[in-house]
Amino acid sequence: MVLLAASGFNLLKVNPGLVVWTLITFTIVVVVLKKFAWDKILHALEERASGIQEDISKAETLRKDAEKSFSEYKEKLHQATEEAHRIVEEGKRDAIALRNKLTEETNNDLKNMKDGALREIELAKSKALSEMQGQIVEMSVLIASEILEKQLKKEDYTSFVEKEIAKLDKLKIK
Repeated sequence: MVLLAASGFNLLKVNPGLVVWTLITFTIVVVVLKKFAWDKILHALEERASGIQEDISKAETLRKDAEKSFSEYKEKLHQATEEAHRIVEEGKRDAIALRNKLTEETNNDLKNMKDGALREIELAKSKALSEMQGQIVEMSVLIASEILEKQLKKEDYTSFVEKEIAKLDKLKIK
């Protein structure tokens, strides 16, 4: 720039000849562009604008689809969460019912075992009493035979003592 100013060329100075030639050159360029390139440029710009518009509409459609998919996903997630909670609650109820059933069965088994043991004890007690009564009869016969010092039939004493014990048992029961 300094060289141009030093050589006497001033950019701010208007030269009428230069202005005319500039206008003529500009007009020729505009006419040539209009004749050969203007339609192609406009057509390319229109294609670009329609392509951009299509891309925008596709993007809008994709955005709407994404929002729809996202809302469906959220709904499915909500339903899955509710289903999971329902399954957990059902599992808890089933576990409680199973626990109660097992507790009841165990209690019934224990009661049955207790009742069986009591029956066995009662049978053993009856058997022991019967054996003891038999031994008492035998001992009574021996004692009575020694006291009387005579030899009587053992069967007579045995039946007598058994009758007396039966009478005592009837008295106890009443």
